[in-house]
Amino acid sequence: MNVTRFLAGRVAPAAAVALVLVTAVAGCGDKEASYCAALTTDQKTFAAMQDDTSGLGLLKHRAMLHDLSDKAPDDLTDEWQTVLGAIDAFAKTLDETGVKAGDFVGGQAPAGLSEVDRTKIATAASELASDDVVQAADGIEQQAKDVCKVQLGL
Repeated sequence: MNVTRFLAGRVAPAAAVALVLVTAVAGCGDKEASYCAALTTDQKTFAAMQDDTSGLGLLKHRAMLHDLSDKAPDDLTDEWQTVLGAIDAFAKTLDETGVKAGDFVGGQAPAGLSEVDRTKIATAASELASDDVVQAADGIEQQAKDVCKVQLGL
């Protein structure tokens, strides 16, 4: 048996597999770095959303949040879907009831809303504070702090 041929037949496929794995890991690092850079860039926006105690800042910055979700590492996909699902559902409820986020004053819905519309809005708003959404936001926040060294304030 020719040892050189034997080793060449084994080493080349192993090297190819190793190269694929290294490339995949490097790709994950690039995505993570891109996500962290985006979080850092948007940190002032997060601070402004945190200062807005009504929570309506989330609606104003939905596009930014969706962009961040698209850049997020795969292990945060479920968390982002949960948070954005609740925000999008709230936005849809406001749209269906004809209420704009700016119509709220001091966290209070505008006068003249029917009881049915008030209930719809309250239900959608309460979903934003549900355990699932809070845990998902905590997961996003923790990853940002641990990996990206960024405090979001979600």
